[in-house]
Amino acid sequence: MVFRHLARPLLASWFIYEGVTNYLAPEGRAAKVAPDLEPALTDLGVPDLSATDVVKAHAIATTGAAASLALSRTPRTSALVLAALSAGTVSVDYPFWKETDPAKRREGLEQFLKGVALIGGVLIASTAGHSARHKKHAKAKKDKAHQAHKAAHHAKVEKAQKTASAQLKKYFR
Repeated sequence: MVFRHLARPLLASWFIYEGVTNYLAPEGRAAKVAPDLEPALTDLGVPDLSATDVVKAHAIATTGAAASLALSRTPRTSALVLAALSAGTVSVDYPFWKETDPAKRREGLEQFLKGVALIGGVLIASTAGHSARHKKHAKAKKDKAHQAHKAAHHAKVEKAQKTASAQLKKYFR
């Protein structure tokens, strides 16, 4: 349980950093993805949308999902969103197979594998549910709300019965 509270922000930190960095300076990544992305955008019927806009939107989505994971707000969904966002970009960011220089190829492969490892990490995080204490607290909160709803309903029924009883007494006196 303590590890989960520590692990989620640590895992999310890289995604937050990457998202903020790509939002503040999208030009480098946009230049890298533009040759493949811009023809696809034209084919989709959105030629006015630039690669920079897509990179910024991706950065915002990544930062939001990572912040949600770090704060343990819908951690499973946040982790799955991060996995999907990262899976789509890891091969574009680190195309090591295109490199001819062995040193650059090895460096690209290492970066690619780090990206794949982060995807694996968020997939593992997506399977980790809430702690027993959290589940107990959520159940108690739900039970309390149910009891309050039940009491309010009982009060309404009782009031309606009294009103109806008073109305009937008027008519049958």
